[in-house]
Formats: sequence, C-alpha cells, structure tokens
Amino acid sequence: MEGLELAKALEEARDLVGAKLSKVHQVGEVFFLRFFDHSGALALDPRGKAFHRTELRPPAPPRPPAFCQLLRLLEGQPLLALDQAGFDRVIRLRFPEADVILDLRPRSGDVFLSFHNGRTESLREGSFQGALFGDGDPVKGLGPELRRAFRTQLGRDPSPEELAAFAKELLSLPPKGFVYHTEKGATATFFPRPDLGVPKEEYPRYWEALDRVLEERVFRAVAEERIAKLRQALARKRRALLALARAEAEAMIWPSLQEKANLILTRLRDIPKNAKKTVVEGFDGTPLEIELDPTLPPQQYAQSLYKKAQKLRRTLEEIPKRRADLEGEIRSITAEIALLQEKPELAPYVVPEEGPEEKGREGRSQPRQFRIGEFTVLVGRSAKENEEILRRASPHDLWLHARDVPGAHVLIKNGGRRVPEETLIRAAQLAAWYSKARGERKVEVSYTEARYLRKPKGSPPGMVNMLRENVIVVSGEEAP
Repeated sequence: MEGLELAKALEEARDLVGAKLSKVHQVGEVFFLRFFDHSGALALDPRGKAFHRTELRPPAPPRPPAFCQLLRLLEGQPLLALDQAGFDRVIRLRFPEADVILDLRPRSGDVFLSFHNGRTESLREGSFQGALFGDGDPVKGLGPELRRAFRTQLGRDPSPEELAAFAKELLSLPPKGFVYHTEKGATATFFPRPDLGVPKEEYPRYWEALDRVLEERVFRAVAEERIAKLRQALARKRRALLALARAEAEAMIWPSLQEKANLILTRLRDIPKNAKKTVVEGFDGTPLEIELDPTLPPQQYAQSLYKKAQKLRRTLEEIPKRRADLEGEIRSITAEIALLQEKPELAPYVVPEEGPEEKGREGRSQPRQFRIGEFTVLVGRSAKENEEILRRASPHDLWLHARDVPGAHVLIKNGGRRVPEETLIRAAQLAAWYSKARGERKVEVSYTEARYLRKPKGSPPGMVNMLRENVIVVSGEEAP
C-alpha cells in the first residue's frame, strides 16, 4: 500500500479509536488486533505492506510467537489514537502504556512496540528510523503505482500541479473497494484503475477488498507451508515403503534358516567342534556345506537360527498390514496436497493444531469438550480432531457443522436422549464460532444424527457427506 492508500484505510478504521483491545493473534506475519466496546478488528501486515480494518478470523496457532505475546501486554487497554506520519507509509496505534508502530517503508516491513518508559521491541529486531506524525503533503502519498494510474489516465506525464490536484481528488473519494487480478496476484484499490483492466470484484468499502486480498495471501501462505510439510511426510512414507520392501525380501529367507537349524540338530555328531564351516549330508542325501558360528556350540547356534527365523516370519506376517497402513497414509497425504493446491483457502481448517499435551494416550488428537446442561459436546479444532469426533460418534449422537464453510465438527453426545432446543442452539453457536463464518450476524448450521454421515472413500481427514440434513440459524458473533 502507498501513503494515500494507507490514509484511506485509516479513514475506515478511525471509529475504533476508544475501543478496548480484546485479543491479539498472529497468523504468519499478519497481526490481528480485535477490539470490544466498539466491536471491530485491525490487520497489520508488514510483509504484505498493508493496514486495514478487517473481519477475517483465520485460526491462529495454539502458541503465539514471541512478538505476538509482547503485543498481548496491551490487551484490555483502549486505543487512544490512530495516526499516520504525514502521508508516509507509517501508522501509529496509541495505547496508554505503549505505541504500536507499523513501518512499511523498509523492504520487508516491520512492527515496533514502543513503551512509554523508553523500551522498544521490534518484530524483525530492527530500529525505528523515526517519522513525523501529523499533517503532510498528499503528493508524497502518491507512490509509483498511483502515479502510473494517473499517467495512464492522462496519456502523458502529469505536471506537479496536476499531481497535487489528483492527490486532493483521491482524498475526497469515498473509499470503495475494487479487486483486480494481475500477474503479481490480486490487488485491491479504493478507486477504479483502468490501467489494471476490469475489476474482478467490487465492494462497497475499501477494507472489504483488502480483506479479500489478504485472505487469499494468508491462506495461500498457510497452504504452501502445509504442502511443504506434507511433501516431506510423503517422502518419509515412501522411504518407509521402500524399507518395508527390503525388510520383506530379507524376511522371506526364514524357511531356509529354519531348515538349516533342523539340519544342524540332526547332524550334531558330524559337526567338528569350533568349526566355521563343515560339510554334512543334506536331507536329500547329497553333501551340503554349511556355515557355523565358531563362538557358539552347534546346538546353541541352531536355537539362535530358530529365533531369527521366527522373528522374520512374524515380520513377514505383519508387513501386509504395515504396507496397507503406509499406502493409506500416502493416499491421504496426496489427497490433502491436491485439496490445498485446488482450494488454499481451506488450509487453516485442515492444518493440525494440537500440541503433544493435547494428545491422548493413544496419540490421537483430542477434541475440546464443553458441558451444556446434561450433555457433553465435543468440538474439533483441526482435521485430525474432526476425524476423532467421527470415530467417537454413536449412531444417534447429533453432529453439527457450519453450512457451506470450512469449520469444526461439533458432536452432542446424547446417549440416545432427546436434545433440548436450548442445547441444540448452544452447540450450533459453537459450530458457527469455530468456523470461517465466525463474526457473521446469521450463520446457517447443518445438523443430523451421526448415523446419516458417510465418509467418501479416500477423502481427507474430517470430510463427510450427509444423507439427511436439518438446518438451524444462529449468531456467529457470540463467543463460547
């Protein structure tokens, strides 16, 4: 974003001045600051060089990064002011105890937390070069993109007077939203840009267009990171499959080891003491040379061959199941990679979020549990937890999911009892909150008995189809 674009984004965010900071989340290098007592949120995106009001709620990692934890020291404090350094690419958020400064001037962008006692922390461990906050010359807010747009409009290079008039005109425009698809990806503007072609999407507000671009970029980054990890896992599984093939080839010799042990025990009298090799009569009557272990008596050596043969035979018996498990995991990983490549916006909803302490004794990810009246309600926060919920479901348990959007599986464990309406509504609110529809005034939530769920063959973890569907509408604004 250029200076004038930041100024228009700041216009849309100023009504949050006076609101109290509720929560700070960090997804990748994007910071989401959520407020209450004037409900709303701000997105600070140093890498994407952007700042704007937002309604995005991508799932955050379970453990906030170090700088995010520092920003959380401001939670509960009111936002005193939102300032821009003239029309430069620097935004300051003032709180009673510290200022949060978004500096988009460096190549990679940076965020500073400047405490009023003089202490300053930085996202990139850099140093703030200083900026004069207050009024400035709007022409300085015209960066190369905005100047190119004006030059295309005029068909020639503008004069200084024309640039000043253009900057003044842009500042007077209501900040609507336009999204263009360019070679560099989606681009959001607050006024029509014929130099970028025909807008693919239009919004009544600028921040909505910025949200659309940020959503695509954040989710694509999460998807790419997840795909990279999945490909590493896929390589490991394929190496394990090759190792299994080698183990299978080795294990197939167990009958010959057993036969050799039988022969040694049968011909004990014919085997010299401490011999490394000897020739004995085989079971078919022909002479046969066999190797021995000179450190062991022949009878003890034969017993060791029996043990090795039995171990290899057990391994051979176990290999088909292990191979089937590996092949199933490879299919699942391959399907998830294909899904994320096709629909990167699903990435935050299929990425496992659990830590070691959130796993059960069997290593499965454990869903979150709520108690609503007399009923236990399970909520999955990742694809693996959703899969665990399906595993736990009894035929008459009620399953819920926000309709047509990615989100959590919710299960009401009812033991076959009728579920009261108030319990159903509360569970539906959980499904709405733990979904991409969080924050919307009305959210449709599908629900059905678990016996009417079917898992498509080869589908990624947590994916199901419903044979029967009921729908309830609840608010997505109520936190659990």
